[in-house]
Amino acid sequence: MFRCITLLVLALLWLPGSQVLAGELALNDDWQYRWGDSPRTPDGELEWLTAAEGEWKSLEGIGNPPGRDGRDSLWLRRELPAGDWLQPALFVSSLNLVAEAYVDGQHVYRHGQLEGPDAGAFAGWTWHAIELPSPTQGKTLYLRLKSSYKDIGLWGKVVIMEQSRILPSILEATKGELVIALACLIVAALALVLILTQPERWRLGSLGLFSLAVGLMVLAESDASQLIVFAPLAWDYVAAIAYFSLPVAMALILEHWFPQIPRQGMRRLWLGLLAYAIIAPALAMLDVISLPPTFPLFDLILLGALAYMARWLFRYRREFDSDQRLIVASYAIFAAIAITDMLVAHGLVGWISVPVHLGALAFIVAMIVISTRHYARSQRQLQRLNDHLEQEVAERTRQLESLAEQERQRALVLATEHHKTQRLASLIDTLQACTSLEEALCLTQRAMPEILEPMQGAFYRPQDQPDNMTLELFWPTTYRPPAWLDTTAIPPLRTRTEESLPALDDLLTISTRRPPSDPSAPSPADNLPHWVFPLDLTGPDRQHRRLGVICVVPDGPLVKRPQYWDRTRSFIELGVSRLALVLSSIALQEELSALSYRDDLTGLHNRRYFDELFAHETAISLRKKSPLAVVILDIDHFKKFNDRYGHAAGDTVLEGVGRMLANSFRDIDVVCRFGGEEFVVLLPGAEADDAHHRMQRMCHALASASFRHEGQSLGTVSVSCGIASFPATSDDPSCLLAMADSALYRAKHAGRARIALATPHEND
Repeated sequence: MFRCITLLVLALLWLPGSQVLAGELALNDDWQYRWGDSPRTPDGELEWLTAAEGEWKSLEGIGNPPGRDGRDSLWLRRELPAGDWLQPALFVSSLNLVAEAYVDGQHVYRHGQLEGPDAGAFAGWTWHAIELPSPTQGKTLYLRLKSSYKDIGLWGKVVIMEQSRILPSILEATKGELVIALACLIVAALALVLILTQPERWRLGSLGLFSLAVGLMVLAESDASQLIVFAPLAWDYVAAIAYFSLPVAMALILEHWFPQIPRQGMRRLWLGLLAYAIIAPALAMLDVISLPPTFPLFDLILLGALAYMARWLFRYRREFDSDQRLIVASYAIFAAIAITDMLVAHGLVGWISVPVHLGALAFIVAMIVISTRHYARSQRQLQRLNDHLEQEVAERTRQLESLAEQERQRALVLATEHHKTQRLASLIDTLQACTSLEEALCLTQRAMPEILEPMQGAFYRPQDQPDNMTLELFWPTTYRPPAWLDTTAIPPLRTRTEESLPALDDLLTISTRRPPSDPSAPSPADNLPHWVFPLDLTGPDRQHRRLGVICVVPDGPLVKRPQYWDRTRSFIELGVSRLALVLSSIALQEELSALSYRDDLTGLHNRRYFDELFAHETAISLRKKSPLAVVILDIDHFKKFNDRYGHAAGDTVLEGVGRMLANSFRDIDVVCRFGGEEFVVLLPGAEADDAHHRMQRMCHALASASFRHEGQSLGTVSVSCGIASFPATSDDPSCLLAMADSALYRAKHAGRARIALATPHEND
């Protein structure tokens, strides 16, 4: 670090920097090449140094002649130009991979080994200063090169210049690189120090790793690195490790600075890149592979990594803040410079000096801007925190002053809730004794004002359309709610969420419907309640049936303060849910009771219903001395019918006969299936003649009716019937059923398909 700073000071203080390039002469053309290696004379001299023209060919450029065909040895030569140099030297930016230089047969320079067991072994990429004899005019320079790499020959800058100007030229050309490398290393050191004290270690660690990698890479690839320590191969290993670590740090930064990007993908990426950054240099150090081929392979890997990172950055570009956009911009600049450097390194474009350090400069500038912004934000936040602290102290004082009032209000709320809970429990106890839903609903309506007061409210019940509710009850008398309410936007209590609940403003503007027959119904929605609670029954199939809607205006001690609104609404919702559960139970019991009096096949009332109704009607007839008739009928030969056509066809006939019976009598008459193929009809207020007339009409209709089952004609059926009536047949209406049954048997014995009237002495 000290030598790096010293070189930087020398570069900045070098006054004749503008004259460094004076007297330079580029040797970028007029080269000749020859593939292979020169044989030696018996004296051990290289023959090609003194041989005639032979197979020398002109070369365009300074490296990679055509026709390599896998060969790793190459000779280059060029006649040196005339010049006024006192101590001329050939400066070469780099060559591939090892070489020797000769001038007029004299050995003047060597880099690496060209013979022996280590012949062609990589010795590092570095600049070369080859001393030339003075004067140079008329002399020929020979370069003997050996390379197992994809490139062979010279690379970069090739010029003749004064030896004394080589060091100033290098310092002048690399002072920017040294400044940026030093800045990156300082940033890395600061990040390392902050890691020990800050909680965001991964974020700082990723920045530190990127700064360290960029700083070492710029320093190692700089020509000035050989002036610090002349170790070309060691610097190349440093450059390789730093270069291979760059995308690792970039992926780490994306993982920990960009929460929008999936972390798992970035983690897999940098773990894979880290493995390459460790394994490739390690294998090269162990002589398993050579270091140069690891660079082209990594260039492809780097392009893929950059494309993968660019994909995610482009995808989430709209979600980035200003700091993230700065990092993305520095990434873009660095990636563009890195790709340009790849193109130059692989000979895809002509040689230019690629300012890799400018990519690092973009990153450093971005970090400085982000740090400045962060500091400014921290100061503003600190100021806001101080202001907030003062406000908090004042607010806390006000809170302490109002604590007593809040406790009093809380006690009032608890007392009110306790009273309402007791009243609701009393109502539920009363409802348990109800046997019909309508009775329970009437009791609930009467209790609503007492439970929900002092809040204003109303209760709506459905009319023709389930969602069109009409006003059934409201309280107090001064409250004037709308006469009609549209409840399509109100979900059931069990499914409603905070998102599904209408907002307060929306509740105030729920549309009302005014039927054409009720022009006086109020239409303004200004007086609509704020809170709406549906009273829904839940059936066995989990379907909801809406009994009504309870609407209340939030007012009174429960909702005097806004902090109690949710509590009060939840309290009312819980009460409505409990009521709905009790009413659902009553409705279910009522439905089950109704089902127990019905015949499943015909839909008519069953014998249990008839027995209860018969006892009731006979008592009424006896008390009021009103007529009462009983009809019993039986389908003729029904057992044979079932044996012939099957029970399914018999069920079809039973359904048809039951349907015809129901259509043949009055609405007040009750038709029941008595059992099997027997039916019974109870006719309150009817004489025997009236019953006989209706049965005759029914029998005529039955005789002309042809039954079908699954496309098969079943023909017609007949019935035998017995009729008894009070007081014509008997003075005791309770005997009518037995007398009608006796008449039925008499009709069957008389040949069936006939009607028999009971006589007063039927049972004698």
